[in-house]
Amino acid sequence: ERFNMQSAKSALIHLPINLRLFQQDCSISGSEGEVMKSALYAPVVGSLMYAMFTTQLDIAHAIGIVSRFMHNPDRSHWNPVKHVFRYLVGTKAYGILFGPNDTSGVVGYIESDFAGYMDTRKSITGYCFKFGNGAISWKSKLQECTATSTTEPEYVAASDTTKEALWLGRLAHTFQQVDYDSAPILYSGSQSVVALSKNPVHHNASKHIKVRYHFVR
Repeated sequence: ERFNMQSAKSALIHLPINLRLFQQDCSISGSEGEVMKSALYAPVVGSLMYAMFTTQLDIAHAIGIVSRFMHNPDRSHWNPVKHVFRYLVGTKAYGILFGPNDTSGVVGYIESDFAGYMDTRKSITGYCFKFGNGAISWKSKLQECTATSTTEPEYVAASDTTKEALWLGRLAHTFQQVDYDSAPILYSGSQSVVALSKNPVHHNASKHIKVRYHFVR
């Protein structure tokens, strides 16, 4: 209601498929650019961030993308923001549900893209953890390194997710909800990462990866 989007047509996904945004797309200048920057873009993205941090974890990836252009937004960046609102219109009744009888412990899901940030060609780490069948921790963040193979961003994401998994596992043990010897379960859609975490295979594709990412082993 604050941004007059309550009657927008709902969307099924949080961002358009195959969306590609560039910083060099910025073509708004002068007074129009200042209005877009100060009066519209930053407050809108900030409000969406609040929803993302509380219950709307499924828009974390979208907010991570559109927030990169807060300092100099363009019309091409504004349209995806409106698309996120359209998605929220259709899912505003959704929330995080915790089941009382689920004892599966901490379960994590790993995902990444490859060179998804068009300006620097860096990749994105994404993960989500569930406990009691409800989401308790999630992240979508740009990676520090620039990947040179499709295996590398998945492996980097797995390393970051493993650190979060260990912390959540110990936290659950502190609350006496799980046995400390019961390690959190991580799921990855990349078979190369699963193989690399067990054995240093794919040498040509992984020998340049920093040692700290091999922590996942």
